[in-house]
Amino acid sequence: METGLRRLRYMRVLAEELNFRRTAQRLNITQPALSRAIAQLEVEVGTALFERTNRQVRLTLAGQAFASGSAQVLRDLDRVIAQTKDVAQGFTGFLTVGYTDTVIAGRMPDIIKSFRGVAPAVHVRLIQCYTDQQVAMLEQGQLDIGLMTGPVVRDGFAVLDIQKDRLMAILPSDHALSRHASLNLRDLAGEPFVTGDPDRWGAFNLALFRQFERLGFRPTIMQTAPESRAIIGLVACGLGVSIMPECLVRAADTRLTVRPVADLTDPLITQAAWLKASEQPVLARFVAHLTAMSAAYDQEDPQL
Repeated sequence: METGLRRLRYMRVLAEELNFRRTAQRLNITQPALSRAIAQLEVEVGTALFERTNRQVRLTLAGQAFASGSAQVLRDLDRVIAQTKDVAQGFTGFLTVGYTDTVIAGRMPDIIKSFRGVAPAVHVRLIQCYTDQQVAMLEQGQLDIGLMTGPVVRDGFAVLDIQKDRLMAILPSDHALSRHASLNLRDLAGEPFVTGDPDRWGAFNLALFRQFERLGFRPTIMQTAPESRAIIGLVACGLGVSIMPECLVRAADTRLTVRPVADLTDPLITQAAWLKASEQPVLARFVAHLTAMSAAYDQEDPQL
């Protein structure tokens, strides 16, 4: 049987209208063309589908069965076509996103929540991992996109700035420097420092230490920790001072003092990074969403 979709669609409308003239008008074809198509369909099916008189058109029993079955076929086809378009346009599928402490404490929740509003059929998997780990996972195909500490300079990677954070000094609340409203980095030159573990915080430490070196200052590192809450906790224990992105120290803690550092002028940049060669529509949709949100953020706060 070579019954085409066009004839099935004609059948569906005629079964609704039971009138050749109105059906032809709905389909924007001539009435003779509709009559020929239905006649050809009946020949292919091998039985009459409609009873025609001068006064009315009605479905035969065979026509009722065929109309019901073909309508389901068309509904299934329309659903498959819609699903296919959603996949091609990035509105459905799977997306694996890596993230750091800094971005989950900053803009990432708003980004992910708003993207899920735009593309609710996309299954988003979030994996917390440090920057160097994200780079390796991107190259190995384990991540689709990473939200990591920049600048990310890697052959084959595309990047987009999505967050900028001021760097703040954190000190125990009873520290002598806590009485100052603002500090300079050299005020901390003689202090023991708590920093992130080098294997996990390598990108952040590199960005921070570059600013130390620019000011002729090399910190004395007394303790390291694997994650931001642990670093903050060690400072609260009185084991040293630290420099952290502002988004990680917004919450009030009576054991700590948080102060701006006037000569730490370069913000910490968080970037989205992905493989240029990726052809996943869902990734392209997410990147477009990130780009639009980043532009909106820049307009709201051009200083960051």
